[in-house]
Amino acid sequence: MPVHNAIPVLMILAAVSGCAGNAANAASAHDAVPATMLHAPPGTGGVMPPPGDAEKAIRDQYAEAVRQNTAPAYRLFMSRYPDHPLARDAAKRIDSLVNSQR
Repeated sequence: MPVHNAIPVLMILAAVSGCAGNAANAASAHDAVPATMLHAPPGTGGVMPPPGDAEKAIRDQYAEAVRQNTAPAYRLFMSRYPDHPLARDAAKRIDSLVNSQR
């Protein structure tokens, strides 16, 4: 028998012996993942986490500037978020720091 005919014969033998059915059952049991578990589709490279709360991240960075209470920390915050309302507060705090050093 030529080699190119062997593959269909093997497939028929696997189907008759029940191997193909067991493989299908094993695959479906393996694919049964709880809906709450995130998993990436094969070949995609991973699952992106959900986006974070951008406003909370900005407030956290401002809180860190306040904790440091230095002009460079406030300037860094203002350079990152010049249009944020807390940038005005950061500018006032810089003025207060400068005036207190006089």
